[in-house]
Amino acid sequence: MAEKNEKNNPSPLSHAASAAGLAKGAVKTRKAVAGAAKGAAAGPYGMAAAGLWENRKLVGKIIAALAALLMLPVLFLLMLPSLIFGTDGLDNASGEVLNDTSLIMENIAETENSIETILREKHDALLEEIQAEADALGSDCEYSVTDEFADRIIYESSLIISQFCASQDDYQEIHLAKLERLLRDHTDSIFTYSTIVTSREETDEDTGESYTIYHYEYVVEYAGDSYFADHVFSLTEDQLAAADEYAANLNLFLFDTVYKVETNPDLIPGETGNAAVDLALTKLGTPYSQERRNEDGYFDCSSFTYWVYSQLGIYLQYDGANTAAAQGRYIVENNLAVSYDSLAPGDLVFYSFEVNNRYLNISHVGIYAGNGYIVDASFSKKKVVYRPIYSTSRIVLCGRPYTN
Repeated sequence: MAEKNEKNNPSPLSHAASAAGLAKGAVKTRKAVAGAAKGAAAGPYGMAAAGLWENRKLVGKIIAALAALLMLPVLFLLMLPSLIFGTDGLDNASGEVLNDTSLIMENIAETENSIETILREKHDALLEEIQAEADALGSDCEYSVTDEFADRIIYESSLIISQFCASQDDYQEIHLAKLERLLRDHTDSIFTYSTIVTSREETDEDTGESYTIYHYEYVVEYAGDSYFADHVFSLTEDQLAAADEYAANLNLFLFDTVYKVETNPDLIPGETGNAAVDLALTKLGTPYSQERRNEDGYFDCSSFTYWVYSQLGIYLQYDGANTAAAQGRYIVENNLAVSYDSLAPGDLVFYSFEVNNRYLNISHVGIYAGNGYIVDASFSKKKVVYRPIYSTSRIVLCGRPYTN
């Protein structure tokens, strides 16, 4: 009986989600809400919004009056993908989640772990397919596998979360189990492979006869983030636009509310940043090595950013160290942090992939190149690469290492 009563008394958050559906008519587009929400994102949201949600009898009236009252913290919460508030659905969300960002981060981490697990399953299944084909090759054949995703699969978790939430018309369908089901059912082709066949002539030492050896190189390929919108969630144009706005607000929320980095709004992008990008691009393909990071012809992530800016007379180090974490501390200590929303070419982007007890748990850094791309010395790709910015939910700091 207790279980039945619990199901009949959904959480305050679920009341908000239900009422939010009614609010759509009062706001012409989600974009208008997102734009308003961004103005309030940097401020505190928990106490005021939670108080409104908890008083469930007033929720309907409050939502109906949103357009007139412009309750920006409430609007902002409605423009975040609801999966982050509870992986078992809003009806089962914790009543404390609005006041405890650690709960939100736990939900995001649980979701990311599920996404990574499923993508890894698909990746490994493809390797088994490649192995089966290789085992069937003739005795005059050899093979190799080129797999840039063996160590890490790069994907944009905040975008996947946002696209999933935007794809569901009923908030009660937004839960991790359904996301996992969609991913397992519709990502069989997210990893593919191509085959490059070359040949060479060999000579038998005993008979002196020549023969041909065929080499099969299997190259693993990843479809990328664009795959999810089309093949997993089948988003309409409106849903795709909503997902982009969800993701933008989520990134803003994480940076300004969770990581709590004080940014400097007076920093202006300039030619120094453009020069940094130009220098960075000259090193594409340079091998990655932590062990040989200080030798000519090798970089790891932080020695790469250090080299680029040292060429411009800027030395990214703290207490004599130029690790990614030390460079992050240099940015903060010198009041050079900028918001994710204001990234410009040349800015540094710092990531945290795990708890490592370094500053902000920073474990990676790259240089923003503009248009959604970064240049970085990549551990997974074993070289300096130019690629789309990734894992924005893992970005803990952005910095502009110059003041003019």
